Amino acid sequence: MELDSCIKGRRSVREYTQEPVVKEQIETILEAGTWAPTGMNRQPWRFIVIEDKQLIKLVSDETKELVKKAMPQLVTKFNTNQDIICYDAPMLILICTEKDPQWTQINLLDCALAAQNMFLKAYESGLGTCYMGFVQFLNSNPEVLRKLGIPENYDIQVPFIIGHPKTKQNNATRQKPNIYKWIK
Repeated sequence: MELDSCIKGRRSVREYTQEPVVKEQIETILEAGTWAPTGMNRQPWRFIVIEDKQLIKLVSDETKELVKKAMPQLVTKFNTNQDIICYDAPMLILICTEKDPQWTQINLLDCALAAQNMFLKAYESGLGTCYMGFVQFLNSNPEVLRKLGIPENYDIQVPFIIGHPKTKQNNATRQKPNIYKWIK
């Protein structure tokens, strides 16, 4: 598949089959992440791959509770038994980095770049992905982080779900680049 096809075809997927993702596919996707640009070539990312349904449910349930406390305007939407966090996906990947106040912003950006590579590689492989930003609320819950195998001195930077899409991903339109200023 050509790069343009991947860039323009990839969409966030929130409905998955329960077909397991092949380990070799995930390893290839993880490797694609490690080829992302990174500040000073630090490559700060560490990956946690979760297939355990109960652990994914724990992530969803705990995240919903933390979001309701932090963002009262979302209480009504998050008061549901439906999995509106991980969407019953068969796999959750957490890209984590060591806590380091000097590198906080750069670590986040490095992990986002790695995730984009992974999203494109997953799409090329016929898999769907979706960034799950609310899961970062779990960084305030050391007990859950411990259950997820995240070392005490690490934070979740980019959480995302991955699996086989239930339906074909539709193309969407995008606006032309809005160039505020072009300085020569």
